[in-house]
Amino acid sequence: MDWNTRVTRLLNCKYPIIQGSFGGFGTSAFGAAVSEAGGLGMITAGALRTPERLRQDIRKARTLTNKPFGVNLSIGLIDNPDEMLQVAIEEKVPVLETSAFRADEFGEKAHQAGMVWIHKVTTVKHAIAAEQQGADAIIIVGLEGSGFKNRDQLPTFITIPLAAQNIKIPVIAAGGIGDARGFLAALSMGASAIYMGTAFMATKECPIPEIHKQSLVNADPFDRELRDRVLSPPDPEAFQKIMDLRGSMDRNKWLRELEGVLNDKSSDGKRQSVSKLDPGSLAVAFINKIVTVSELINGIIQDAEKLIQNSEFSALR
Repeated sequence: MDWNTRVTRLLNCKYPIIQGSFGGFGTSAFGAAVSEAGGLGMITAGALRTPERLRQDIRKARTLTNKPFGVNLSIGLIDNPDEMLQVAIEEKVPVLETSAFRADEFGEKAHQAGMVWIHKVTTVKHAIAAEQQGADAIIIVGLEGSGFKNRDQLPTFITIPLAAQNIKIPVIAAGGIGDARGFLAALSMGASAIYMGTAFMATKECPIPEIHKQSLVNADPFDRELRDRVLSPPDPEAFQKIMDLRGSMDRNKWLRELEGVLNDKSSDGKRQSVSKLDPGSLAVAFINKIVTVSELINGIIQDAEKLIQNSEFSALR
């Protein structure tokens, strides 16, 4: 079956599956494996820390795959986004993914260099804004996902159809997706691709300790602590304080203040540590063993094709 979508055409990849960006370990050894298996792999600039290390990792990726891959810039959360983008431009990386905050100045520079610019958001409102600012595609993360949260976030099953109704550029779905059914559901709701983070963490190529991978296999989405951590948006007062601080001080001081806010007690009296900012997503429901990146991607594609052939959809042809 030919999985030809607006996103595969835009990114020149075989399957509409994109690897999430990982702040601490999104390196070439991981991203290149995703690209080689037919998806779009991602190198996270923040994981490499310095422009020179990013350059070395981009070059290493090219020794591991001749397929396209992207570089992620988390705006406001890394020290040197301009220098990192310049390295990606000089190394002719085909795709720039930005996230966290407004990134049109980076997208404009990427376009001038011939790169595709994708921006990651958490609400339809911000997706519309990014489209107006010139993004080529939008990644939109539902509440079931992990990473930087927004107090206005809605579940994936609501967010993706709303985004597809309200923007013209391709939508990439994220948040709790980890198997063929979620993949097909996202495409059915109007997405042109999926974006997976947690599911890729439970792969052999992912450079995290085996004990953590096994914890993903063992995780129960019905566990109240995990479920509530994932599904709870930020405390409104803390979130507003973060936003207010960001506009009133230099970046390094803001990051120190951000860490202090996130370590304060939340509204329910429980301490929210920085280490718990990214607890994984509810995609842990679909992780039952540690596999290779290729096995994960091929398994999703093969299962999706079987579902299409065997489901009630076939009776509608």
